[in-house]
Amino acid sequence: MPLPTLSEFAAKSVGQGLLNETISLDFPLDTKCSNAIVREVLKLDGASFKDLEVHKNQLSVSKIDFSCCKVDAEGVKNLINFDLDSLDFGEMMQLRNASPDDSREDSLDIVSLLTQSLNDYSRKSMIHLGLPYHEFMEGWEEEVSKMFPSLQSMNMPSTVFDQQLHFSNFCTCFSNLLALDISCAFYLPSLQGIKHIRNLQKLSMSYVDFDDINGYKELSDLKSLKYLDVSGTDVMLHDNDTNSIRNLLAAGVRMEALEFLDCSNSSVTELELRSFVKTHPSLRTIVAMCTPCNQSTIPGIKVLNASSMSAISDSLSYLLLTDQIDMSSDFMKEVFQKLKTNQGNLEISELRHARRSLQFVLKESTDEEDKFWSAAWYLESGILEHELSNSSLSTEILHMIEPLYNAFNAVMMNEKREGYVQFVFRMFEAVVNALAPGILIPDSVLDFIFEKTLDLVDGFPEYESEEIKIVTQIGKWISGDDYQNMCTNFEFYGKIQNYLNTM
Repeated sequence: MPLPTLSEFAAKSVGQGLLNETISLDFPLDTKCSNAIVREVLKLDGASFKDLEVHKNQLSVSKIDFSCCKVDAEGVKNLINFDLDSLDFGEMMQLRNASPDDSREDSLDIVSLLTQSLNDYSRKSMIHLGLPYHEFMEGWEEEVSKMFPSLQSMNMPSTVFDQQLHFSNFCTCFSNLLALDISCAFYLPSLQGIKHIRNLQKLSMSYVDFDDINGYKELSDLKSLKYLDVSGTDVMLHDNDTNSIRNLLAAGVRMEALEFLDCSNSSVTELELRSFVKTHPSLRTIVAMCTPCNQSTIPGIKVLNASSMSAISDSLSYLLLTDQIDMSSDFMKEVFQKLKTNQGNLEISELRHARRSLQFVLKESTDEEDKFWSAAWYLESGILEHELSNSSLSTEILHMIEPLYNAFNAVMMNEKREGYVQFVFRMFEAVVNALAPGILIPDSVLDFIFEKTLDLVDGFPEYESEEIKIVTQIGKWISGDDYQNMCTNFEFYGKIQNYLNTM
């Protein structure tokens, strides 16, 4: 997994400072720094797009991603202050009143919106455009394609392809694209017309399935296609009894330049993957996370799955790179289930890899529920207790306690509170039960466990027995000669003694 660079740390720090109003920008920033800071600001707070107007004279932004924002009309109009080459929209429903389509109710005049919001430079220089599904005016694709003559990449997730928007006409209008994302498209009967995008190098079509295997045929005409994402299966349509790889094989599709394939979250089998590799000699990497071949290896192919700790590390890096880190809990479930059944044979390096994988998810994921379940699978696997039994590892994993607690604590939905409390007490008991001569657990960690235990029991008195076990175990440890000889935190020592004296 890649370590964050100093510039990434700096961008996050500045972004947080701008949101907290602890930092002011008194000087102009270059484009690279501006893009990094704006990306972090929008990621931290979806309403922070309003700050773009405040700092327009200091920021030389060329890339803006509103995919996490419910940007309003005023925020969109502020885009005219920047010379952009990349723009992704998020939810657009609230923009209908700003640019209504008079010909149809609930439709958005996307052409007028873009014309009014972007300056001449942006329209001429735009390379990437992301438009999540909304009902646009009829014929918008022809107007938008003329508006952006340099466009090379489009993200069109959840787009409805129907009588108003024919996929073949869309492909004809945007025939110069190098990258296209039509993931989760609705009512798309086939890829007919995609051959018109002759130089397409990257196609993402996760959760897109066709009833007729001939719907994939024109992929063979894409002689430059290097990256294909057919991950996910629409179980509502196919009951998980088919997958895109099986259909591609049945249709006889051959993509001679294909180097990268993502077929994760599907029912693809190892036999099907091996057959696909034989017919695609340029293939170098396959993403097979959360599939029946999650443990498989294929000679000559880099397979991203849970087959080894290095593969797990590479898989998580891919999720981060493609902004899919929030699907990591399903993958982590498979990882920790594998480790659970193989604990006795795990090397120290493998345990360290597993722990760092979890740390990576807890740090990078923006989905609190995703963090919750990743942490839950980790504790369920018993890896924590296994590591704590090894004195050479125990001090390292103590750094996990607070992030794990925060992952559980962030999930506040009532139906999950009971499960969250059980996981926390299990974690705390595992730590204090590891207390023994030769295993050094800092006072700060024990103090954290003590304070959070008392807080939890205040809200959940039915766990009083767990509270007594935990604090009593800490009390036994701090009463021993070993602790007395090294004790420097007399305040913590006093709190424990006072608690025990009231029992």
